[in-house]
Amino acid sequence: MMLTAARVGGRRLLSTAAATETVELPVKLFGIHARYASAAFVAASKAKSLDTVESELLAFKSVMAKNATLASLVENPTIPREKKVAQVGALLGNKTSYVTKNTLVTLAANARLGEVDKVIDAYATLMKAHRKEVDAIVTSAEPLTKKQHKSVTEALGKHVDPDQKVIISTKVDPSILGGLTIQIGDKFLDLSASSKIGAIQRAL
Repeated sequence: MMLTAARVGGRRLLSTAAATETVELPVKLFGIHARYASAAFVAASKAKSLDTVESELLAFKSVMAKNATLASLVENPTIPREKKVAQVGALLGNKTSYVTKNTLVTLAANARLGEVDKVIDAYATLMKAHRKEVDAIVTSAEPLTKKQHKSVTEALGKHVDPDQKVIISTKVDPSILGGLTIQIGDKFLDLSASSKIGAIQRAL
């Protein structure tokens, strides 16, 4: 069952039809943006287009970051919602799935288009949970080699559930001097040389 369009003046939320679907969300999110993202997830799940909708929403966000005209349409609160609805609908045309187009048009109709980036981020969070992905940020003083990257990935995999997959993103920060800092979920592990030096200095 899809998100349904209603008259601009009377549309305050996404269709209740999507909200009553039996699709179970992989993670509970809160806030207005989460409500839109969750409704889009339910509709995309029923349409078997979860990945398609994700890629289309991320593409929209990417274009918005590079295109000043689109960014102005999204962010300018003085543009009437009716005009935003018409322009978003014309822009997307038949280029995207129904769920993606209807989600963006609904946001425009409800004067929430300015929060589209948060809605897209929330949808991406739902998709990560759906794929059982756990994000980990690994910071090192120098870029990790392929062998080191593989070793860290395997080591972190032992600290998540068997059906979960660790997705590593790396950063380089020379100030840590050596070793690693690891942020995985809500856990932070400091194995850097700078933290050890700091501990020694505090002990002296």
